[in-house]
Amino acid sequence: MNKVDLSDFYADTETSETRAYEHALDIEFIVHREMKRLGLSKSDLAKRMGVSLQSLSKLLNSQPNMTLKTIARFELALGINIVPKVT
Repeated sequence: MNKVDLSDFYADTETSETRAYEHALDIEFIVHREMKRLGLSKSDLAKRMGVSLQSLSKLLNSQPNMTLKTIARFELALGINIVPKVT
């Protein structure tokens, strides 16, 4: 099977919406990775964040509309910093 290079396609079709979606997916991945590392369930994380389990699910699934405040809540609850990279 031949590999297809889609980098030109992505470069030509990238928008602020697609980039925001990618960022939100990255943050969701980090949150899930840290939950696993700390042995936290979604219920545990929701309690640490002071939100209901339903609200946590909504926060994780509302991409790409994750606010900076939401990101900060994840950081505080997980004891991590989610630092943007400048490239």
